[in-house]
Amino acid sequence: MAEMKICNLDMVPVGSMKQFYVSDLEILVVNFSDQIYCLDARCTHAGAPLAEGTLNGWVLTCPWHGSQFNVMNGKVVRGPAEKPLTAYSTTVRDGYVFIDV
Repeated sequence: MAEMKICNLDMVPVGSMKQFYVSDLEILVVNFSDQIYCLDARCTHAGAPLAEGTLNGWVLTCPWHGSQFNVMNGKVVRGPAEKPLTAYSTTVRDGYVFIDV
């Protein structure tokens, strides 16, 4: 596996999420309860940009069809999506967010 720097931690305040483009990946960084989670940034149902969705606690809701995902592990909470989001192993070091790919 290779480690990739995604962003400065200050770019994603507690309770927020933001999409980043790194290499050929679209990564959604979520700061839930001062913990950082990194997931695929597109819904597995129809490819909606999840950064345009809503975050309610640990539940991320897709803006197009209402699929819901657990930000801590990418699992589907409610369909129509059936496939989970890829959840990346995430590290915060020296004020930066990194993922293993």
